[in-house]
Formats: sequence, structure tokens, C-alpha cells
Amino acid sequence: MESWVEYTTPTGRVYYYNPATKKTTWEKPDELKPEQERLLSVWKEYAKDGRAYWYNTETKKSTWARPAELGSPSSSKPAPERVPRHEHHRTQEEAEAAFLSLLAAHKVGSAWTWEQALREIASDGDYRALRTLAERKEAFHKYTGRLRDREREEAREQAQRRREGFFAMMRALPISEATRFRKVRHLAAEHPALLAAGRDGERLFDEFMDAFARDARERRRAAHDEGMRTLATHLGGLQVSAKWADVKRELLDRFGHLLMPALRPDAPLLDSPYMHGAPVDPESGLSLLDFMDAFERAISDAEGREAEARQKEKDSALRTQRQRRNAFRQLLEEHRDQITPASTWTQFFPLIKSDHRYIDMLGLPGSTPLELFWDHVELLEEDVYRERKRLESAMRDVGFKVQVDTTREEVKSFVADFYHMPDMYFDYIYEQLLMKARHKKEEEEERMLRQRRRMLDHFRYALYDLAPAISAESTWDDERPRVERLPEFRALGDESAARQLFDRLVEREKESIRKNTRSHDSDSHKRSRSSSSTGPPGSRAARRRTSTSNGVSVDGHDSELEEGEMVL
Repeated sequence: MESWVEYTTPTGRVYYYNPATKKTTWEKPDELKPEQERLLSVWKEYAKDGRAYWYNTETKKSTWARPAELGSPSSSKPAPERVPRHEHHRTQEEAEAAFLSLLAAHKVGSAWTWEQALREIASDGDYRALRTLAERKEAFHKYTGRLRDREREEAREQAQRRREGFFAMMRALPISEATRFRKVRHLAAEHPALLAAGRDGERLFDEFMDAFARDARERRRAAHDEGMRTLATHLGGLQVSAKWADVKRELLDRFGHLLMPALRPDAPLLDSPYMHGAPVDPESGLSLLDFMDAFERAISDAEGREAEARQKEKDSALRTQRQRRNAFRQLLEEHRDQITPASTWTQFFPLIKSDHRYIDMLGLPGSTPLELFWDHVELLEEDVYRERKRLESAMRDVGFKVQVDTTREEVKSFVADFYHMPDMYFDYIYEQLLMKARHKKEEEEERMLRQRRRMLDHFRYALYDLAPAISAESTWDDERPRVERLPEFRALGDESAARQLFDRLVEREKESIRKNTRSHDSDSHKRSRSSSSTGPPGSRAARRRTSTSNGVSVDGHDSELEEGEMVL
């Protein structure tokens, strides 16, 4: 028994596999070749100038004489049918067609090598139909390529016929989705389709079963979808308040036939599993969970409808509110001439209190009429601000300034000559310009006052720093030359204010002298009283002096303590 096994690919090409060595090859192993073919594999036949010669691949030698091992051509195989030789071919296409006919006449196979074909056709007259070896090889490869394509197509057609016959056999057998291939081999052991499938039978079985299971799933899915659509149509008008227990009884009464056979009240007992072609599929239909799922979807749809209705109602209410607010804004626009940036709601309310557009706004959520009024006033203030800024820019361009005493007619004349603005804004802008001028003037006066105070302080400090210092006997006329040389006096520029500061400084010096004199007289008086009250130790005066030194007078009144001293 040979170790090599011959196989054929789906395209019809033969290959060889050795189970012992796990090797695969396209070339036919020597073990499978007969003796003559093995010799042919050693000796290669070639041609040169139309004359054949042989080359030994083992000894690397060539010979013109046919080796004896190969025998005579007549003994090895019958001579092929000769094709009439054409002495002359007018075109390259005719020469190539003659060479291809030569290959077909010698029955050259698709798996042949050029060397094998050369041994068969080298002695034929049409071998020289093509002039060069390259042209012959090219024609040979074209011929074998076409032959392989034809063989592949024939193999494909045969495989398709085997597949169709196998599938027809499977459809005639009593099978289920759980059927295995060994059962098919038992049921159709002598069936021609199974025998023709050969080693491809199990592969064709798996392919058929995949399609069979897929078709069964599709039928069940279609039946399931149809049943769910039927339930959805019936439950389309379900209310949110519906209860599952009530709906379940109704569905089972009306649509019990949609359930799986095993779940139906009148279901027959199945003695055997479902077979292909049987009238009942035990897995086709709906389950109770499907009924519940249809109920939950219907409830969800009902909730969605209610939510949509509420949203529509809400949108309608919002639309009505928006329309009423827009109508009230239009009412404000109609009274635009009566509303100024300085207007108040108390002033404006009597104008609109009986208008239906104001009455329709009462009680609405969102912005109130008062808020919309203030929004309108704020918009007016923004318009007035922009107009004032443009008017001020125009005034700067021509050098016109609004002062505290600028009259309304002067500003109006400027506006008429250089700038255009709505008349409704003029009075308000004029008041703002005057207010701005007053504020600017007050700021300037405050700045000048602060500057004068700083200069007076600097001058006073300069008077303190004069050397010799100003005394109580100093007079303005005597000190004036020295004072006038001070830079602070020149910066002040006000002799009256400078003299007032000078006189105040002199008066302060005099007051200081008088205060020092009073303090000196008081100290002298205290010293004289202290010397008269002194007596011998143990006398009444000494005891009184001792008690006074402890911080308490003899008559019970506290004595005058110095700062930081405590009475114990």
C-alpha cells in the first residue's frame, strides 16, 4: 500500500498528500509512477534544429540516440493521429492555430509540463508551424491555461449538479434542525446523490442544514412579527389606566391561536419532534412574554400620546402668552411719545388701565406688564445714551461745550445746525448735559479747594520752620520781608490768607506763654502750702502727710494720682 494519496482540488487540479510525512506536492511522486514513467522522469527529451535528443538528469549526460530504457516509440504507446502538415501559414494566427490543434491532437493535458509535451509533439510536422521556441512555449502555456479554465468550469458545473441533487435528496428526507449527518447516511445509504457527493457529503450536509435552520428562523420570525402586528393593531387604542390582568384574558380569548402550539389550550400532543414538511412547528408562534411585551408597548404608546397631548396644550398656552406679551409690547410702542427715560409706572398706568391688551396680561406667568414697561424704559435709556454720546462727539468736533449756564435755546440751536436727533430725546439729553456740567463744576471746585488747603498747610509748616522762629512779639510788618521770600508764600499767592495764618501763629505763641505762666503760679502756691503743714514726727500734720502719701486723704477723699499709679 502506497503512503501517498491522490486528491483533487475544487478546480479539478490533482495533488498528492503523504499522511506519514504530512507533505503535499503537485508533482506525482515516484512511488506512484510506473517503471516507464520513472525512466521518463530521469530522461528529458529536447529538440535542436528539429532533431530530438535526450538528457539524463542524474548522470548529466546528453545523447542523440533514444535510450534503450525508454524502449522504441511504437512499443511505449500507440502513435497519435497525425495532423496533415501545412507547408505554409500565411499569418501568425494561422500558425498558432495549427500549433494549438497539434497539442489537442496529441491530447496534451492541462497539468503537462513543456518537456512532457515536447516529447509527444517534437516529431510532428506542425511542430514547426511556429518558428521560435519562445512562440511555441507561449502557445503551449496559452493552450494549457485555456484547458485548465475549461476543466475548472466543468468541475464547477459537476459540483453544482452534485450540490443540487444532494439538496433535493435532503428536502425529501424527514429531518429536523437537530438531525446529524450519520442519520442521513443511514436513511439514504444507497441514494445516488449521496454516493455522488462522496467526501463532500458532510460539507454539503452542513451547508444545507445552515440554510434549513436559517429558513426555519425566518419563517418563525415572520410568524412572530405578524402576530405582534396583530396584537399592536388590537391594542392601539389602549388607555394608560388599563390593567394587565384584564387585557391578558381578552387577548387569550381572541388571539389564543397566535400562541405556540404547546401553549394553546387545545394543543395536540406531539409524539415526535418537528420534521421538515410537517404541518406543525412547535416553535412557531408567540409566547406569553410576547403578549406582555405587546401590552407594555401599547401602554408606552398611550403614555406617549398623553405626553404629546400635554405638550401640545403647553405649547398652545405658551403661544397664547407670547401673543399677549407681543400685543402689550405693541401697546407700549403706541404710547412711545408719552414714555420717556424718566417716566414711572404710576404716571403711565392711567393711560392703559382700561386697554384689553393690558387686561389680558393680568395673571399670566412670566414677565408682568410692569417688567415689560421697565424693559421698554431701559431700551429708551439706551437709545438716549447713544444719542447723547453722538451729540457730545459732534460738540467736540466744533468746540461747543455745555456749561452750567448754557441755555436750552443754545443747545437746540446747535442741534439744528450740526446734528439731528428725535425731538422726544432733546429735553432729557439737555438735562443730562446740564447735570454732567454741574457735576464737572463741583468736581473742579472740590479739586481747587483741596489744592488751596494743601498750599495753606505748606505755608503754615514753612512758618514753623523759620529761623529765628516767630515769637509772640513778632508782627506782620516786621516779618513780612522774610515771609515773602518763602516759595510757599509765592505759591499761595494770597497775602490776606497768609497774614491770617501768621496772626494765628503769633496768637498761639501768646496763648502758650500765658498758659505756662498760670502753671508756674499754681506750682508755687502748692509748694508754700506744703512747707506750712510740715510738723514733728507723730504730729497731726505728719500723720496726715503719711496718709496722703498712701493715696488717700485724711478726710476720706482720693488724692490726685499720677498716670499709671494704683491705690492699694
